[in-house]
Amino acid sequence: MRVAELWRYPVKSMAGERLPVAEIGRLGIFGDRVVRVEDARGRVITARTHPRLFAFKATLGPDGEPLVDGRPWTDPEIGRAVEAAVGPGARLARYDGPERFDVLPLLVATDGAL
Repeated sequence: MRVAELWRYPVKSMAGERLPVAEIGRLGIFGDRVVRVEDARGRVITARTHPRLFAFKATLGPDGEPLVDGRPWTDPEIGRAVEAAVGPGARLARYDGPERFDVLPLLVATDGAL
């Protein structure tokens, strides 16, 4: 078997980053889905219902913290842009517990499955 591509998504439901190598632990790829978008009540918002989230690109910075479009995910301007894309009260929140994955912390897909 040959691995063709490795991807990490530091912010759930945003575009991610292709990796040349990946550190994998019991919770999958280091830095994967450690920030999510929540509504005003703290419920998770995903691109399934808000596809405009895919317009944002999330990467990990050199310090291991997520960046959104090249800026720290905590930057107020990024927060305003996410709220404008999703709706009033939407915000980015750190959430790096094991429940952050839809099914499993690591997905292996074959080209025949895509």
